[in-house]
Amino acid sequence: MPEEKDEAYSLGSPATSQLTRRKFFSWVGFGSVLLALGGCGAGTVALLMPKMNYEPSTTFTVGRPSDYQTGDMRLLEAKQVFIFRCTWTDPQIGQTLEGFQALTAVCTHLGCSYKPFTGPDQSPHADGWRAKVVHAHCPCHGSRFNRAGQVLAGPAPRSLPFFQVSLTTDGRLEVDTSKIAPPTKYLTLDGKWVDGPLPDGTKEGKGNFS
Repeated sequence: MPEEKDEAYSLGSPATSQLTRRKFFSWVGFGSVLLALGGCGAGTVALLMPKMNYEPSTTFTVGRPSDYQTGDMRLLEAKQVFIFRCTWTDPQIGQTLEGFQALTAVCTHLGCSYKPFTGPDQSPHADGWRAKVVHAHCPCHGSRFNRAGQVLAGPAPRSLPFFQVSLTTDGRLEVDTSKIAPPTKYLTLDGKWVDGPLPDGTKEGKGNFS
């Protein structure tokens, strides 16, 4: 009579179940190690990668000098800046000079955008300063500024800042909002950064500003 062989590792045997559990926990432990290593690797990669936060450029071009006429006080709404082309007489050299300035069009109160500068208001209801001063006003809360950026009325806490203007290599006007300029600085047509009069918004401004 042929001897029957015992199948010690049949599917339902305790030994098979014990081996299966052992393999399962071994794979779980191995997977945990891989996950931990993967997490460390991802953290290392994140530390090595540069941050890509977008910051808008502080410099932009606003056309060529020939795009502006003498006496222009142009509001560029997309850039939120006023561009002035003005002339003045230098008493030291007895010559008439011409230059550009850039003034922010963002109110120093709550950041609203300004309306264009307007001339002296000759209406009978005009305030004393409004009857003689070129001024811009904020449509949000009524702050008003003269041509030099100084506060005339309203809740604005400080003057409007001027920005540095320069000429690019191809002859375009470039404004840099990261560089605050004095209100007495002008960019001449030949690209020089010179001193000039303090504009006060009147026809009889200092230095015969116009």
